[in-house]
Amino acid sequence: MMARPFDDIRNLIANMPEPDPLGIKTVQDVLAGGGTLSPLGNTTKYLEWLAGWQGKTPSIERPLIAVFSGTHGVASHIYETDIVSKASVRVKSLTEGAAGVRGIAASLQSAFKVYELGTEYPSADFTKEPSLSEKDCAAAIAFGMEVVAEGADIIAIGNAGLGAATAAAGIMFGLYGGAAEYWAGGVGESAKARVAAVEAGVLLHKGELNDPLEALRCFGGRDIAGMVGAILAARHQSIPVVLDGYVVCSAAAVLHKLNPHAISHCIAGHVSTEPAHRAVLDRIDLEPLLDLGIGIGDGTGAGYALGTLRAAAQALATLKTT
Repeated sequence: MMARPFDDIRNLIANMPEPDPLGIKTVQDVLAGGGTLSPLGNTTKYLEWLAGWQGKTPSIERPLIAVFSGTHGVASHIYETDIVSKASVRVKSLTEGAAGVRGIAASLQSAFKVYELGTEYPSADFTKEPSLSEKDCAAAIAFGMEVVAEGADIIAIGNAGLGAATAAAGIMFGLYGGAAEYWAGGVGESAKARVAAVEAGVLLHKGELNDPLEALRCFGGRDIAGMVGAILAARHQSIPVVLDGYVVCSAAAVLHKLNPHAISHCIAGHVSTEPAHRAVLDRIDLEPLLDLGIGIGDGTGAGYALGTLRAAAQALATLKTT
C-alpha cells in the first residue's frame, strides 16, 4: 500500500515515551519530610508532573513561549476588513512587543518566538472545501515540530491565528459532535457568523470526520496543524508543555482523540473566558492551573502559569536544601 502523508504522524502517536517515575519520586522524597503540612499545596501534583517529564528535581531554566499564527480563509465570513492585513497586524503586535504576553515573557526571562504559518496565504475557506490538503496539513505538522529545536526545558503554546477560533470550533464539532452554538457560540453578529460557518463546514465535510486528523485537515489551518506538531514533538523529546486557550486546546484535542495518553506531558495553564474553552478541557481531561478571567489565547494565561510553576519549583528547591 502506498504511504500517505499522515502515516508518519500516526506512527509517532502510536509510539511515545512515558514520564520517568524516578523524577516523580524526587518530589515525593522532598515533600515527605513535611508531614501533613502540605507546604506547596495543590502545586505538588504539577511539580510531580514536571519532574516526571524532566527526569529530575523540577526546574525551569529555559522556558519558551511559542505563539503560532496563520490566516484562515473562513475568517472572511467573520471580518469585513481584509483578513490578511488584519492577521498581519496581530503578528506585528507580537513580534514588535506590543502585547502583554511579551511582558510576561520578559519577566520570566523566557524565550519568545512567533511561528508564522501562512499569515499572508490563508488556508481555504472550509465552508467551500477542506482547509488543507493532507500533504499541506502534514507539512504544517512537521513545521510545528521544529519548536523543540529551541532547546527549551518547558514550552508554553499560544495562538494568534485570524479565524482560528472558528476553525477550532469546527474541529471540536467534528471530534465530539453536539451543536455549532455550543462550540462556536458567543454574543454579537460575529458569533452568529461563526456558528453559521461551522454549520456549513460540518455539513460539507460530514463524511470525513470519523478520523481526528481528517477533522484537523478539513477545518484546522496551518497554525493549528503546527501546534499539533509542536505538542507531538515535545512529547517525543520529553519536554513538558503548558497549553493556553481554546484554539491551542483544540490542537491538543486532536491528539487526545487519537490516543488519550498522547497529551499526558501537557497541562492546561488556565481556563480563559473564550467560549467553550472549559468544554474542551473537560473533553481532554485537563484541569486548569489558573482561572484569571483572561479572554485571549495568545499565550498570556500560559505565561502566567509558567510563572507559578517556576515559583513552585524554586520553593521545592529551597525545601530540599533546608
